[in-house]
Amino acid sequence: MLKSEGARFRILEHEADIGLESYGKDQPELFKNTAYALFSLITDLEMVQERISRHLTINNGDELLVVFLNELLYLWDTEKFIPRTCSVWQDGGKLEADITGETFDEGRHSIYKEVKAVTYHKFTIQQEGYHLKATVFLDI
Repeated sequence: MLKSEGARFRILEHEADIGLESYGKDQPELFKNTAYALFSLITDLEMVQERISRHLTINNGDELLVVFLNELLYLWDTEKFIPRTCSVWQDGGKLEADITGETFDEGRHSIYKEVKAVTYHKFTIQQEGYHLKATVFLDI
């Protein structure tokens, strides 16, 4: 899912939750890499096939990344949809994403962790040189 070269993310230690630090050359890559990090905590993404497509439109101009990730978690919670690939683009405060993946199959997929939500706790997106770095914490 959401493949790119180089370091995409790292897991951050936290006393009650799990934190993610993700990287991207631009916002679309940052969003894809953060989604990959999130779902890599939930299941083995190498086992997910591209069988179903979903389209997301998010009009919330602030904290688009948190809203985007929570929308993906909503698809997981309601449909057991697991993303495999993702195309993301932005137009001002509007985010659009085309996502492909499949529905969870107990015979082929394992659940590593249950993630309840992406929080605003310590949420940041920072420019670091020529790359962006996002820090998000997850309620587990």
